Amino acid sequence: MSEYTRKYPYEKTMVLNTIYDAVDTIDFLIDRANSMRGTLIISSVDSPTLGGRIAISPELSKDGTVVEVFPFTDDECQLEWIAAFFDEMQSLMKRAGLEGIN
Repeated sequence: MSEYTRKYPYEKTMVLNTIYDAVDTIDFLIDRANSMRGTLIISSVDSPTLGGRIAISPELSKDGTVVEVFPFTDDECQLEWIAAFFDEMQSLMKRAGLEGIN
């Protein structure tokens, strides 16, 4: 699994709500959202060059949801916010009593 991808054993709606909270916590904005396709375009409040597309898709083989991040660029600064984003998602899920992140 790539450093840009995480699998969660929860339905898409629950994961999407966690994504919204994580984006807000790391001080990013949702620039565009397409709930039908399961995509968000986000950017940093402080540095608009940081950000990218987040794709949310249900796993077809079993219960769960896959979250993939496609950053605007491949520079090292992008890796930092992606790691912070996934760390915050994990923290939020843990606080809600949810476990089992792959």
